[in-house]
Amino acid sequence: MPERERDERFHLNLEDIKDYAVFRVDTEGRIASWNPGAERMKGYTAEEAIGQPFAMLFTQEERQEGKPEEEMRLAAEKGVYEREVVRVRKGGELFDAHVILRPLADQEGVHRGFIKVTRDITERKRVEAELRDRAEFEQQLIGIVSHDLRTPLSAITLGAVLLLRSKDLSLRHVSSVSRILSSAERAQRLIASLLDFTQARMGGGFALQHAPLDLHELVDLVMEEVRLSHPERELQVEHVGDGQGEWDADRIAQLLTNLVNNALYHGLEDAPVRVRVQGEPESVALSVHNQGKPIPAAVMPQLFAPMKRGEGARRTGQAGSIGLGLYIVQQIARAHGGTVSVDSSQERGTTFTAHLPRHPPRPR
Repeated sequence: MPERERDERFHLNLEDIKDYAVFRVDTEGRIASWNPGAERMKGYTAEEAIGQPFAMLFTQEERQEGKPEEEMRLAAEKGVYEREVVRVRKGGELFDAHVILRPLADQEGVHRGFIKVTRDITERKRVEAELRDRAEFEQQLIGIVSHDLRTPLSAITLGAVLLLRSKDLSLRHVSSVSRILSSAERAQRLIASLLDFTQARMGGGFALQHAPLDLHELVDLVMEEVRLSHPERELQVEHVGDGQGEWDADRIAQLLTNLVNNALYHGLEDAPVRVRVQGEPESVALSVHNQGKPIPAAVMPQLFAPMKRGEGARRTGQAGSIGLGLYIVQQIARAHGGTVSVDSSQERGTTFTAHLPRHPPRPR
């Protein structure tokens, strides 16, 4: 096909592209063609653009730094130049752009210039910035509010504890103060969860203090505390194999408490909650099982997502959570280099299992 005919067909194809600025640049860096998308995006007509150096589409700083020549050099050397950059419209208006520059050659392989494709991504960048700013504001707000609430709650808790030690309180007053203390402690747990959530979402992760630990002993201690809070429920613990390893005791206790509270919350009241600690060759598996309504299949994909509450057998009058318990469980397991899985059916009940490596993961 003659070269002139190829150029005419190429030009006609460019006329059909409306949403992208597509134009040719000759070997000297001058604009050789200009499609309607380029006219609409850049503001120059074809008569104004063709024959002009394509450097006029760069910012003054980029022209002074030799960016137009650098683009052509890199495209020629590597076969393509692709970046997200700032470009200039007619009149000096700046906009965000995604640009691709590719070299062109004829049938004999002789270099004939470049093809330049530009997409305006200003709106996408604006939306991304808004979402990023909103997410950062929300997370900072949660952190600030949660931190500042700790001081008054600590005062309430301390006051309630001191009142309960008094011998002058009637049984009715003891009951009221006990409810105050229980509510304050629950609020503190919620705040701790919010702070953990904020830290994880802001990229800080969980700071761990690994130390030698027998997971069997830790689980027994945690379960004794849970029994004191739920004397009406049956809690069973089973130990199998070696429980030695290096973990953060406080975080593992938090992981187990969240799983057990979740099982108590969603499980049947007349069925036991079973905790199993099983030593494996390289890790220890910590499982919590309850009988009750299985987790719906539609809920499974977002089960560990923050601010999501699973459906289950909830007792009337029981306060719900804010939906961070399982998210924090997963983050603690991941911080230890482990995983969390779930199995749930009507026949088998629901079992959450955390596989915790015996030794800390290597720093990345």
